[in-house]
Amino acid sequence: TQKAVVSTQSTGLTAWMRLRYPQLVDVALAASAPLPMMAKTAKPKQAFFQIVTSDFGAVNTRCPEVTRNGFTKLYETVKSAGFEEVVTSTFKLCKPFNMTQFDHLVGWVRNSMLMMAMVDYPYPAEFFGDLPAWPVTAACNIMLDEMDKSGDEMKALAAAAGLFYNGTSGTKKCFDIYEDFIECADITGCGTGPAAVAWDWQCCTEFQLATPSNNVTDMFPPLQWNPKIVGKYCSEKYGVTPDPVRASLNYWSADFSAASNIIFSNGNLDPWHAGGVLKDVNPTVKAIMIKDGAHHLDLRGSHPEDPKSVIIARKQEVALIKQWLAEGRAKKNRFDF
Repeated sequence: TQKAVVSTQSTGLTAWMRLRYPQLVDVALAASAPLPMMAKTAKPKQAFFQIVTSDFGAVNTRCPEVTRNGFTKLYETVKSAGFEEVVTSTFKLCKPFNMTQFDHLVGWVRNSMLMMAMVDYPYPAEFFGDLPAWPVTAACNIMLDEMDKSGDEMKALAAAAGLFYNGTSGTKKCFDIYEDFIECADITGCGTGPAAVAWDWQCCTEFQLATPSNNVTDMFPPLQWNPKIVGKYCSEKYGVTPDPVRASLNYWSADFSAASNIIFSNGNLDPWHAGGVLKDVNPTVKAIMIKDGAHHLDLRGSHPEDPKSVIIARKQEVALIKQWLAEGRAKKNRFDF
């Protein structure tokens, strides 16, 4: 019988498949899988947004400060006369801005920062958009260049956000924030298109990813996003509410102490590692940390610009998978007559 090796990205469904169906799945590689967060056995609080802030701060300590001040200026600007034209011009919006768009604009900017932190790869990639190598560094530099030129934090914030939606090609003359960004049950973003709807539905039924920002430990405006708020959103959109115990009942929560042959890999740059399995659970449930890794960098194809940490991680993963498959075959052979 052919053995199954399954690997996936942030959902971590492979780990749960191995736990639930060990007779079908022999080995699971779950990269960037925040299962403790999903099952509510870990409470990272503001950690997700704090890691994004740290990623930008590691490039230049001014970047979180400019970002925080840029948001503050946006909030102040909309209280003054003529703010519509100022905001429309600053953020290069395709449609005239008004206050009904305010929350969505804030989400549009926040989403750009979160996504660039997630896909902070060491080479140009098109996973979430046409982005340059190390997009966090690129965005931070764009932000500081604008500050040096205009001294305007809101313009600097807008310029950095524009990188994510306009990419390296820069073909967009203006931004449609409702086309670029779709609000959903996952405050960290769902993307766009059918895949966004599917992820939104999962967050409204199976997964709970509510995590707030506070503007103290992170650079983002205070935002409450809790199960009650998510439940209201999901009820209005789909007629359902998240089940807080579904994952725990179906997949034994995030308790992998009795499991085997699972690899959890996480990158230090990926904000999702805040809710992940970061230490070995037992001798056959292993955690691999990738120092310079963003969101499931280890599952991407090899690249000349790969950092040493991900090269080492891939070798560890391959060695463990080969070892566990060999042990499984040997065990099976002992019972074949």
